Amino acid sequence: MNYVDPVTMAGTEADLGIDLPRQQSRAGGENPGRPDRNVTRVHAALSQADQPLRARTLAHVLGLPAAEVTAALRRLQDAGAAVSHDRRWSAVTEG
Repeated sequence: MNYVDPVTMAGTEADLGIDLPRQQSRAGGENPGRPDRNVTRVHAALSQADQPLRARTLAHVLGLPAAEVTAALRRLQDAGAAVSHDRRWSAVTEG
């Protein structure tokens, strides 16, 4: 187990002279105006693929954990931007 010295954790941004902008939190903890970076990367990979892909393959290609790719795929599916058939995912094309 790692030990964190409480002295190093005692400082805040104000103590260090850092003025970080604060964003108001939304109900539900999500910001629907700003997509998750992993969702964007997964959608781009699906859009460029010439065949439906498994989540594990996408995770390997993108260098992301499989759980994060699966979560991103579910978000895309909820938004109507991706579909799954026999555990293979593809992007929904407009048209």
